[in-house]
Amino acid sequence: MASDGEDMDLTSAESEVSAAETDTEIREDNLDTDEESLEVEVVPASSDDADMEELLKQLEDYTPTLPDALTLRILKSSGFAAVDPRIVRIVSVSAQKFISDIANDALQHCKTRTTNIQHSSGHSSSKDKKNPKDRKYTLAMEDLVPALADHGITMRKPQYFV
Repeated sequence: MASDGEDMDLTSAESEVSAAETDTEIREDNLDTDEESLEVEVVPASSDDADMEELLKQLEDYTPTLPDALTLRILKSSGFAAVDPRIVRIVSVSAQKFISDIANDALQHCKTRTTNIQHSSGHSSSKDKKNPKDRKYTLAMEDLVPALADHGITMRKPQYFV
């Protein structure tokens, strides 16, 4: 470099290279000082992100009733190419919840139907008045059809079962 009193004859290409070298040196010096002084703490952007992270951590230890392999096969046959294992687990848990809701609704329909039958007959014997906890229920189509209809699924018996 030239001292303060000297004139410099630089071409435009030489001056651009000289300016780029100076900028690079300044940036490298700033990066070294920034890396040493900054401690980065990872904080989720919002409470929704924090909730999602907590849910994903809880799902790592949970084993759903529907195996992940079955869910993955169904997703791939539906057109999903590469599926994240966390998404597979969320879909498995969602399907389990959906099936559980339908089964619970069908049980409620069965209980309602059996109590209506007992009250309408009027002459129930002492055998029929068991403790409700001792009674066993059987899943029947007449209970399942209204439960599925509540969830938007239309189901009809085939004609040969009529």
